[in-house]
Amino acid sequence: MKARVENVRSSVELYDVLMVIFDVHRHLTKPDSRVVRLIERMGAQAHPKQKRLLCMNKIDLIPKKKDLLKVAEQFKDLSGYERVFMISGMKGSGVKDLTQYLMEQAVKRPWDEDPVNISEEVMKNIALEVVRERLLDHVHQEIPYGIEHRLMDWKELRDGSLRIEQHLITPKLSQRKILVGKNGSKIGRIGVEANQELRSIFKRDVHLILQVRQK
Repeated sequence: MKARVENVRSSVELYDVLMVIFDVHRHLTKPDSRVVRLIERMGAQAHPKQKRLLCMNKIDLIPKKKDLLKVAEQFKDLSGYERVFMISGMKGSGVKDLTQYLMEQAVKRPWDEDPVNISEEVMKNIALEVVRERLLDHVHQEIPYGIEHRLMDWKELRDGSLRIEQHLITPKLSQRKILVGKNGSKIGRIGVEANQELRSIFKRDVHLILQVRQK
């Protein structure tokens, strides 16, 4: 995990536009100091070769506009962000303006990677990230950050489908119980949602197997 985080940090400088998207509803209900520090660090000062955007997502879950303005006020002094967008990915609010802005920043040039074929290594990373996203959606507090997440097996079957096995390793029995849920309900839901998303991304059948075990 540490290596992956360091890799992300080193990659930040490579791109023309950096967009920090955060869940404004969770920020208001269960603020995370690490997210706040990330937003502040990225927006601390303007970048000479990169435009940075702050994107507040899930505004549809905030009934009072004054609460959104409160968050905007919290980050208004960060000079590193050129624009702040408020959107709802689910409802589509504000997405058109964001898309238009991104299209205006686009530079015509050759693809850095083949736009059709993605490498197996990239696919493996995507599979890990999709499961981790679902994990963060369903298991809050500190638990997801203490879990060791491993890709154990990756096979392309004769029918073209993928068999993906990942293990989630917890340091404590209590965390394992929370992650598994009653009769396996929580890890089952995480697996179903992740499997559906991976099928959509890879355009093929996916057999995702998640196992939870304690160190």
